[in-house]
Amino acid sequence: MPARAITASRVRIVWPPSLAGPYPRPARASRPARIDAASGGTARDRCSPRRDALWGAMTRKFVIAATLGLLLLGAVMWHMGLRDRSELQAVATEQFNRQQLILAQKVAQDITQHFDFLRTSLLELTNLGLKYPALVQGPEQAFPPFVELLRTSEVLAIGHAPPGSDRVTLYNEHGPITTPQALEYVGFIHWARQTPDSQGVLTAGCESPVTGPFAGRTILRMAARQRSADVLPELAGVIFLVVDAQAVARRYAHDVRSGQTGYAWVLDQRGIFLDHYVESFIGMDAEFARKNRDPSVDFSRIDAIMRDFIRKGREGVDWYVSGWHRGSTGEVRKLIAYAPARVAKDAQGMETWGVAVVAPVEEVEGIIGQATMREMLMVAAFQVVVFVGLIITGYFGLRWSANLKVEVDSRTAQLSDARDRMQRNLEELLRTQELLIRSERFAAIGEAAAHISHEIKNPLMLMAGFARQVRRTLPEDGKEAQKLLLIEEEAKRLETMLDEVRDFTRPSAPKSAPHDLNETARDTIALMEAELAGRKVSIVNRLSGEPLIAPHDPSQIRQVILNLVKNAAEAMPQGGAVTLETRRAGNTAELEVRDTGPGLTPDQAKQVFNPFYTTKERGTGLGLSVCFRILRDHKGDIRLASEPGRGCAFTISLPVAAGEPDAGAA
Repeated sequence: MPARAITASRVRIVWPPSLAGPYPRPARASRPARIDAASGGTARDRCSPRRDALWGAMTRKFVIAATLGLLLLGAVMWHMGLRDRSELQAVATEQFNRQQLILAQKVAQDITQHFDFLRTSLLELTNLGLKYPALVQGPEQAFPPFVELLRTSEVLAIGHAPPGSDRVTLYNEHGPITTPQALEYVGFIHWARQTPDSQGVLTAGCESPVTGPFAGRTILRMAARQRSADVLPELAGVIFLVVDAQAVARRYAHDVRSGQTGYAWVLDQRGIFLDHYVESFIGMDAEFARKNRDPSVDFSRIDAIMRDFIRKGREGVDWYVSGWHRGSTGEVRKLIAYAPARVAKDAQGMETWGVAVVAPVEEVEGIIGQATMREMLMVAAFQVVVFVGLIITGYFGLRWSANLKVEVDSRTAQLSDARDRMQRNLEELLRTQELLIRSERFAAIGEAAAHISHEIKNPLMLMAGFARQVRRTLPEDGKEAQKLLLIEEEAKRLETMLDEVRDFTRPSAPKSAPHDLNETARDTIALMEAELAGRKVSIVNRLSGEPLIAPHDPSQIRQVILNLVKNAAEAMPQGGAVTLETRRAGNTAELEVRDTGPGLTPDQAKQVFNPFYTTKERGTGLGLSVCFRILRDHKGDIRLASEPGRGCAFTISLPVAAGEPDAGAA
């Protein structure tokens, strides 16, 4: 028989298959090859060129797409890494400077307490004359032991002006100091004798004598009238303390360290360094000392900080440019935190020293930079590994796909139509089932909604609609049209009120979980900023820098904050400011919303949380009631502080999460 007359045996496929078992799959041997008379080969042989062409095209596309995707992904991740690094450095720098401020405040507090102790000691000395009258007339033997006792508090000497005399004698632990004095005491004496006892102690500013027993030191003198039962006040004796100001500053500031290389320095009210890491700066004018060391550096920023803030007794954080840091030289950007130490409290004013803690910015940025660089390198290495794995996987996957595609095309041609029909039938069945379930749900919801609409809303809307139709037939400027418009507006207001009543009478239980109250407040600020800007109301953000973890439902607490901020804005139709401030108070986290509006009277303040009470012309009186209910469900509280003409301050408090440390106890 000729070759072209040879035909394959006929295979009959039955569909659908039996439900008793899996789909029948013809055996590979049951499909004899069909011989092509022209080419003399089988159908499998003719698939090889097609498979090779398909494999080549798919491989090229895959390699190009994978390479471009990796490059794009790498560029995006590198850009995001640089941006995150910059943001992280800014946050870390701010937090580091805040920690420096705590150090500066601690040093300032120690110095203030030191001088409080000296004032108390001086007043005790002045009162000894009442118990021991001999001290008034014969102090030569009494004062040296007191000097020795106060020596640990940096007291250099005790001075005494006898009753009725302007002559001052200084005593150290060994007895009277015979070295001629270079300081003037008459002003102290006259002040002490003419000032009532309630004025306490007079403290002079820092002085730097060039002669006398205290030459080369920076001292501070304190004076108080000696009390005696036998001497008139205007003739009373005066007792002085001579304090080594540099020693006091060095005692509390010299060993302070911020980070790895940061240090502290102390400045008196004249702008003279009382303590500094650079020993040669001590006793010198701060501006002169810096300029003298490196005239090429622009110190205008630190000079302005000292002049406008530090020497005026203020505290804060900032940065400035210096020409050195410890042993290194060159332009250095430094972080600075400063706080005032109050060394005098008397009728002549307030004497303050400035305590500053400084550290180079690169110390903070270097740590962050190293960490982020390691992270970016790890990401890059991960991308390379992923790319190599993707190439290998893609290579074998594409090769298998190319072979499989040809095989599947040749083996499933007869089954594709039946499969498509079954798929369509199944999808149609699923759609029908989903529609049925949805219809049942809508029917249940619609029944309840129809009842409410029929009983209340529908009549209300009918009235509003009829009023609108009648109003359109009347002149717009007529009284009847205005009355109908009022009916429409009131119907709309009542409809809104029904919605609020529904929320109030059918509250949902809070889904509480530990969240940062600061984050919830920040989300609310972001929602309200644009609307408030249109009302000319600014938001003052005073959220705590430390997390305030308290269990709460963020959506419900956001509703409370939104309501309070909205009420504050509506109370200021001409514009103003709304301040949001968070803090830790014992075992609670507090958020205060404060406005600059007209405030409330005491009678109004007592009723603001009552349902349906409102001070607004068109309010429903349920907003604050809902807030109260939400805070109650959170086991929290809401308080109001208000004075007419001074605005309102609402404070909400939430219990902190169990195990959270008390910031006040740290």
